Amino acid sequence: MLLLLLTACVDPHETPAPPTLDEFLHQTWVAYAADDLATLGSLTALEAPTLDAAEFPMQGTYTDLTADEAALVALEWDADPAAATGFFLVDTLDCSADELMDALTNPEQGEVYPGNYTSYQRDFTTDFDAFIAGDTDILTWDTTYGVDIVVGAYDTFVHGGAFRLDVDGEVGFATRTWAPNPATTESPDLALDQDYQIEVYFPNDEGMVHVYGMWRQFQLDEATTQDNPDLGNVILSGMKGYFDDTSVYCQGLRG
Repeated sequence: MLLLLLTACVDPHETPAPPTLDEFLHQTWVAYAADDLATLGSLTALEAPTLDAAEFPMQGTYTDLTADEAALVALEWDADPAAATGFFLVDTLDCSADELMDALTNPEQGEVYPGNYTSYQRDFTTDFDAFIAGDTDILTWDTTYGVDIVVGAYDTFVHGGAFRLDVDGEVGFATRTWAPNPATTESPDLALDQDYQIEVYFPNDEGMVHVYGMWRQFQLDEATTQDNPDLGNVILSGMKGYFDDTSVYCQGLRG
């Protein structure tokens, strides 16, 4: 789960996504909504050779979620998906597939991302034990969480889930979260109105490659939205912190 780290001061060198990666993020969003694990695995196997680990981290922006793509999830308000900006990050996590599965499915996400939440409650809506045992490749959950981002705090509810994928005979994963409603904020200026996230993982020689895409409509005030370059860079820096925390958690599982 992405958390904005407003104290981060990293220049992420924001650039548009390569066309194949841009298309991949949209295609995987659609395939995930259809519970099409086979297509997700095939798309990932085709995309993997186009991503050169020597160029990681790759990060920047990509094209908007379309109205048809937004309609694949059940929003409870009249959102304009064009108002949300796409951000992406691709890098390798220092995780094995089993370690990553632990990180993705741990109901206490504060253990994976310490210090990021003021509150966190995940409730599984499908059989957790069956997913861990490999009896099913689909796990879903609902989450309510709170965050304090220095300039204000917000609470939000999201639907989430993880799929186990076959990527050219190796284990990969896809995850998705989306918010059916805007977050509740303590300040009228602060807003997190739309939040859609799609993530795909597949193995390489160094661990698990993580392809992370989100579409987010966020503002600190009316003049400072996610399209402000400084705030956009903070969002990308926060995504990088999320990757780093995941690797640290995986390393800790090795005792």
